[in-house]
Amino acid sequence: MEFENVIKERYSVRSFKETEIEQDKLDRILEAGRIAPTAVNAQPQRVFVIKSEEGHQKLREVCKMTYEAPVVLLICADIEKSWKIKMDDNFDSAEMDAAIAGTQMMLEAWNLGIGSCWIRAFNSFEVREVFNLSQNLKPMFMLSLGYRSDDSVPNEKMHSVKNSIDEMVKYL
Repeated sequence: MEFENVIKERYSVRSFKETEIEQDKLDRILEAGRIAPTAVNAQPQRVFVIKSEEGHQKLREVCKMTYEAPVVLLICADIEKSWKIKMDDNFDSAEMDAAIAGTQMMLEAWNLGIGSCWIRAFNSFEVREVFNLSQNLKPMFMLSLGYRSDDSVPNEKMHSVKNSIDEMVKYL
């Protein structure tokens, strides 16, 4: 698929088929996150693939908005690895780096015909506890992944209402 079509057509999918994602496609999605650019190439993103029934059961304890996707990626950042910018009040690149990796995975998924939804409706401390994550791993967001159900459609308000380029861009 042409990249322009990927970025224009992609929408948040909230209705999935029960069909499993083929491992080779899941590997391509994960590879897109692995090769994502990060500040000073620190690569702090850590991705946990939730696809087992046990994993989904734990997930249901801490997040109600995964839309019964067959695969959910829990994207974390290793805050011991992320770049801290001392000259800017110790700005931490962890969230930014994880978001770049997540965006690349989301776009590669769409390119492969797989829908996704970016999820941040959870408590990080609860997620860390239920999945027994170490303290250096900060849960940033989740991506639900799966094939779109036949009745899946974009939310028109969220998908097609965009600011004009003049509202977004200013030349200095």
